[in-house]
Amino acid sequence: MTGVPPAMLAAALGYAAHGWPVFVLSPTKVPVRNCPGCKTAHTTAETMEACACLTCHGFHAATTDPARLTAMFERYPAGLLAVRTGAASGTVVIDVDPPVGSRTLAKLDRAEVLPGTVMSMTGRSCGIQLYYAHPGVRITSRPGGLGPGVDVKADDAYVVVPPSVHPGTGRAYHWSGDGRYDYPLTPLHRVLIERLKATPPSHRSVTTSRASRAAEGSSGAFWAQFRQPSTGTPYNRLHGLVATVLKAREGERNAVLHWAACRISDMAAAREIEPGPAAQALARAALDIGLAPGEIRATINSGCPTAGTTT
Repeated sequence: MTGVPPAMLAAALGYAAHGWPVFVLSPTKVPVRNCPGCKTAHTTAETMEACACLTCHGFHAATTDPARLTAMFERYPAGLLAVRTGAASGTVVIDVDPPVGSRTLAKLDRAEVLPGTVMSMTGRSCGIQLYYAHPGVRITSRPGGLGPGVDVKADDAYVVVPPSVHPGTGRAYHWSGDGRYDYPLTPLHRVLIERLKATPPSHRSVTTSRASRAAEGSSGAFWAQFRQPSTGTPYNRLHGLVATVLKAREGERNAVLHWAACRISDMAAAREIEPGPAAQALARAALDIGLAPGEIRATINSGCPTAGTTT
């Protein structure tokens, strides 16, 4: 137990006792890198769930087993704490990333679709996470799922939880109000359920098709590794980013593009993707919605300096 942070372990065990599957992230807020063998041998949800390694496969390693959680922190004492969202924990988390997300949140509040519920304050200034009860139907996790800067973390996703410390700001996540998280969660609003619930592949939208073309056109060699993507893969996360850019409204397009570039930078830091081809996919989408090439290049490079974007 030497070196295991008592507050983090106590929080992990508390979440597990509450029924929330927990796992340990790297100190940079991304999943711990898979063992070399796991990366190639376990490529389906079933094989990732069955993997015995402590932290391979990200949220698939989440557990409510106290002994396993203790072993995770003994292996990675500097790691951050995360909860698997979706049906596994009975949660849908609305993640508001300021400053763009604050404006979107105001619109959602006016529409009265985000009733009061359990809330955590993230390590970013004014960042919040709203925890709602999972409705029992599959809810798609997607960046910008409720508008620019407001992500949806549900099935096949995870959120960082208190008392983790944000790697960029050095500030700790904390639960709002009296610091409790174990109150009954407010049901997800029916309007959001209809908007976010997963639909069969045959019902894919025109925007999704355009996102596919933007992605596939960026780099055939890069995208070839994702020929049979499963939900939650880097391919689908990039696909969601491209789709969000394509849906950006007039007056918000640059802000949305910058936000998406920042997400690519996070994925590149986690070594999930090569930033150049992914940025090219964003650039193609941005061109499609009418942004100028110079503007696109500057915006993407601002959010993801390693992209080296050309348009």
